[in-house]
Amino acid sequence: MDRPLPMKPLPDAEAGGLEQLRRQYPRWRIWYGHTTGGYWALPPSGHPTLHKLIGATRLDELAQRLAQAEQPHHP
Repeated sequence: MDRPLPMKPLPDAEAGGLEQLRRQYPRWRIWYGHTTGGYWALPPSGHPTLHKLIGATRLDELAQRLAQAEQPHHP
């Protein structure tokens, strides 16, 4: 029988940073994956440059990827 994976709690020190990213990017869905132990962001529908889920192992890495995704697209 398969056992469920253990959940990894969000470090207290990073909970505020996650909320800050959510305020900074209100149209994005941003969360911490308790099973994966990673940070995730889903772009808003119709985003001009990104159409897939972003994942990162560290919160600062996710913040950097979000900033890059929000840069104006230059063909």
